[in-house]
Amino acid sequence: MGDVTPWQQQFCNEHRLPITYISQFDHALSWFKKEVLDHANPQCIAVSGCQGSGKSTLSAYFVAYLKSQGRMAESVSIDDFYYCKAKRLALSKQYAPPFVTRGAPGTHDIEQAITAVNRFKQGKPFVLPRFDKAIDDPHPEDKWTPVNAKLDVLVVEGWCLGIPHQTAAQLTESCNAFEAQVDPERLYRSQVNTFLKTDYQRLFRLFDKLVFLNGQSFEHVLRWRLEQEQKLIERCGKGMSYQQIEAFIQPFQRLTEWGIKTLPERCDLELVLSKDRSIILNDDYKQ
Repeated sequence: MGDVTPWQQQFCNEHRLPITYISQFDHALSWFKKEVLDHANPQCIAVSGCQGSGKSTLSAYFVAYLKSQGRMAESVSIDDFYYCKAKRLALSKQYAPPFVTRGAPGTHDIEQAITAVNRFKQGKPFVLPRFDKAIDDPHPEDKWTPVNAKLDVLVVEGWCLGIPHQTAAQLTESCNAFEAQVDPERLYRSQVNTFLKTDYQRLFRLFDKLVFLNGQSFEHVLRWRLEQEQKLIERCGKGMSYQQIEAFIQPFQRLTEWGIKTLPERCDLELVLSKDRSIILNDDYKQ
């Protein structure tokens, strides 16, 4: 491994990461430097990947690098745009009961996200919301992140970013017990697909580059989500149990597997992960 710079050492310390993280993501950082660093226009970079794949960490790493170079940058998760519980309850009554649970397309305030990205690109002040997963509601607005200075880069990360919609025929067969038992009439998955096809694609078209952390298998999601939740419990004192997480991830399976199938050909940089989240293959970024 090459020399580790002070900002990289500080990043690993702050995020409790082994120093090997730097060499693991050297290819990604090299790509980022070439494709993003000196771009004339503000760049919105999307980082997509299944739950627990390391999207937030990689996004923070990109931002830390930019700040070390004197650039202005921020990151936000699509999760920060989740609707409050009351709004999701209303959606569940309007469309299908599972919409009460955060996660799927349809449970985010996409108009708010689109407005934020557009204002970023226009060099105008905007606000990034923040969501408190421990209480399943947005943080109070005084805890949100105001952005008053012009940014060079905005990194947006999320589990479903860049994923295309499916055909009606693809929705016919249930992919797991959740769909078979909770959505036998396909109302939920069809409405999720409609949201993905319409509002979400409008957001995705605003991304200048798409990085895909390919977890390869949905079987990895439970393991990674458990690790993620444990960190949340250590930090906040609240979180979900094993049984709750197991149930929580079921609605994500269809689109997670669809993303694994489709995003390698749609992204600008693919990082393929092993079950312990180490990179086992880096593609040559597309010219």
